[in-house]
Amino acid sequence: MELEAATRRFHLWFRGLRALRRDLRETRLADDPAELGALVGRFVAHMEDYCAARAEVDPVWTLDAPWASPVERGAAYWLAGWRPITLVHLLYTESGRRFEAQLPDLLRGVRSGNLGDLSPWQLAQIDDLQRRTVAEEDSLSREMAQVQEGHGAVATSGEVDVYGIVERVRGVLGRADALRLRTMKRTVEILELAQAAELLVAAADMEIGFREFGLKYGSGRGD
Repeated sequence: MELEAATRRFHLWFRGLRALRRDLRETRLADDPAELGALVGRFVAHMEDYCAARAEVDPVWTLDAPWASPVERGAAYWLAGWRPITLVHLLYTESGRRFEAQLPDLLRGVRSGNLGDLSPWQLAQIDDLQRRTVAEEDSLSREMAQVQEGHGAVATSGEVDVYGIVERVRGVLGRADALRLRTMKRTVEILELAQAAELLVAAADMEIGFREFGLKYGSGRGD
């Protein structure tokens, strides 16, 4: 029953992600700052609520993610989800693409206010975020590797401490989700509202794209 509930929760979250992506796209084009700000907040809260729900699930199910396709688990997952640094890389990619397209306007002093128009302060903050995120990712990867290698798996009685192993996995996955959330929140803080909306749409495109590709070319449960 717990697995069925976790699977339903994932599908509900994913449908919500699709709806938020649609609303962000439409509101961004309509240029309504108040509504756009509310939607950006809802997007972050949507991720936050899902991470909180995941914390209540058996970490073995969370790590295995049986509701995901092999393509998703193999290509897109790090500790049961996307790598936090992926969001920073996506930001750089989207910024570079837009900067190149609007370079003539920028040279004439015309500012777009989108991701191709990042200020020196923003670039410095993003670079700092990237360094700190990579360091935290590396630390979590080492910790999970130690769990998988059996470090501390044997209790003083000489028996394998299965409960202890499961709780260590839960702790690592919880910290991984916390890092994902911190990275998203800090990125939104650094960016202007319209820029944050652009990045979140791109992030949703990536998440949905992996899902659709996996369902089309691999085995996986649809939503």
